[in-house]
Amino acid sequence: MSELADKVKHSIERIQNFDPRMFSDSNSYYLAFSGGKDSCVCKRLMDMAGVKYDAHYRVTGVDPPELVRFIREQHPDVQVDIPLYDGDRGEEWNGRQITMWNLIPWKLMPPTRIVRYCCEFLKESGGDGRFVVTGVRWAESAKRRKNQGLVTVMGQGKKVKELEDNPYFRLTGNGGAVLISDNAESRHMVDACVTRRKTCLNPIIDWSDEDVWEFIRSENIPVCGLYEEGFKRLGCIGCPMASKHGREREFLRWPAYKRAYLRTFQKMLDERARRGRMDAIWRMDTAVDVFNWWMEYDLLPGQIDLLEEGYGVDDL
Repeated sequence: MSELADKVKHSIERIQNFDPRMFSDSNSYYLAFSGGKDSCVCKRLMDMAGVKYDAHYRVTGVDPPELVRFIREQHPDVQVDIPLYDGDRGEEWNGRQITMWNLIPWKLMPPTRIVRYCCEFLKESGGDGRFVVTGVRWAESAKRRKNQGLVTVMGQGKKVKELEDNPYFRLTGNGGAVLISDNAESRHMVDACVTRRKTCLNPIIDWSDEDVWEFIRSENIPVCGLYEEGFKRLGCIGCPMASKHGREREFLRWPAYKRAYLRTFQKMLDERARRGRMDAIWRMDTAVDVFNWWMEYDLLPGQIDLLEEGYGVDDL
């Protein structure tokens, strides 16, 4: 058996061996589907495993249009969920759609690598009360290798603390724990400790990028055409977790989103002024100043970003 075939076999067994009824009131999995290559691989594995599941795409409003069309055309069975405010922002906002454009003025700052509140509101709230399957992989980042395991138990409080000395688990430091062993005894331990609203299974956690693409080719799985154009990630446009070069490429490809961020940054500055929050750190005169700071450009307030003048990345 090849290395990939062995990983496929183990991933299918992982999906089959964790019964969602042990972790939630549902007898089916909740597949968090983003439309990216990892989500497409997980969806195929779920079909191969023969388990019950429903796939959900969370509308962020800042995903590439090509990705949204791909999901609609290639995966019509995926449910489209719109994130809504529910007690987070006051009664007058309850039931209103959460978007990047109303999150930033409310939070008084753009999302950054350190403060990624956007994921919490736009993506991570999906699947509450369900056993969620994700395409998280260790190969994506060192942080995910540290904080994600085969199974992630989220926000268990005292129950998580009780796992501190358990050799099958590692505490993440952010209110959760991860299952780091893949055997029958560890699966039983997950069953014994899950008491909160969400637990995540990451069946391809140990797959490499090469594994993912080889499986996609072997199974003839359709993927978004942006990969063929050289895009490595298909997350939110402007995501601060992406490289500076990648973000610049995104804004050159989809300039309307850069204009939307600039308009939103101006609303954020207006809101900071209204609340009396224009402290020393935030004495930026224009939305362009905020944008340059956000993109980590070494520019003083008032200097012009060359990209704003229409230059390409290769011209800089």
